Amino acid sequence: MKRTVWLNKSNGQLCVTIPKDSGIKEGEIVGIEKQKINRIVYSVVTGDLFHYGHLRLLENANTLGDFHICGVLSDDAIKSYKKEPIAGLKEREAILSSLRCVDMVMSQDDIDPTENLKNIHKQFRNAEIILVFGSNWKKIPGAEYVKKIGGKIAQPPFYDKLSTENIIRKVFRIYGGRKK
Repeated sequence: MKRTVWLNKSNGQLCVTIPKDSGIKEGEIVGIEKQKINRIVYSVVTGDLFHYGHLRLLENANTLGDFHICGVLSDDAIKSYKKEPIAGLKEREAILSSLRCVDMVMSQDDIDPTENLKNIHKQFRNAEIILVFGSNWKKIPGAEYVKKIGGKIAQPPFYDKLSTENIIRKVFRIYGGRKK
């Protein structure tokens, strides 16, 4: 189980949060070692109306490396290429950060993840970076930078059945004409 160390601002202590369903019980002794990270996977999602298609992409991305960072697009970044999201950034980040297949969440202020990728590359200088976008993306934002630093691009199959657009269409088809 990979966990990110965080700073508790109220007491200045470094902390690691362990999920309740991890099998670890209060009072048990666990070892904490700094893990060597050789491959970092960076996926990008809006995460709006979170669904099975999102989950498949993130689970697939998680299998590609040692540490999975999910870039969550800000509301303005989303509006730059499609309609505004229903859920706000903090709500979407909360959902994504609770997933076992995501080790860390970063907000992303532009559709192009290059700025986040540069920060990750500075922190993990010797790690290979794998950038993940669904196969429905023809031009991958950030691909040029990733290739320049010796990283890779991965495009898992897009799960069309439960895309956000298809879910919205189906909801309108089923519930669109109903009155309360």
